[in-house]
Amino acid sequence: MGHGRCGVLTYFGERMDLEGLLKDIEEKYSDAFVERGPGVLQHLKHMIDCVDALLNLLANPEVDFRVKLIDYAKVRNDVFEFCRFYARWLGNLLMERLKYEIYELLEEAIG
Repeated sequence: MGHGRCGVLTYFGERMDLEGLLKDIEEKYSDAFVERGPGVLQHLKHMIDCVDALLNLLANPEVDFRVKLIDYAKVRNDVFEFCRFYARWLGNLLMERLKYEIYELLEEAIG
């Protein structure tokens, strides 16, 4: 970690695996969000896009590691707030699972 790189994401193949996992997460939870309307589904897609942008940032060896950590913390907090907000309508259990899966992906990405 001391060389400004983020463990797993320094390897292209593993980065693609993480993006595939993120896509799987989006597909898995989309039905629950679409039932609430297209705006709610769009909010999920926006959150997924933010996580994807973070994965790309983490994979960039030219970005300072401190910047990566700051963005990591922001996205992690955004995921927490997103899941807390939608737990009101979609249920706490579903949102806890979504949060857990994204947190696992982020932990693997930050390595």
